[in-house]
Amino acid sequence: MSQAEQDQRMDYVAFPSTDIGGPKKFYEAAFGWTFKDYGPEYTSFHDGRLSGGFTTVRDVATGGARIG
Repeated sequence: MSQAEQDQRMDYVAFPSTDIGGPKKFYEAAFGWTFKDYGPEYTSFHDGRLSGGFTTVRDVATGGARIG
């Protein structure tokens, strides 16, 4: 893929969650994502193109995903 094709593409997304176990089960079943845990408060995924993770937060606010 050329550099121009990669411009403005999402490469990483981080989701806040009050319980990362639930999202892990959902995204694994829905999209086949695999996860690597980094302690009890963060897990990452990589689906072959997109990378990201879920981090534990006390309260989830609207517009909470961080995209890079």
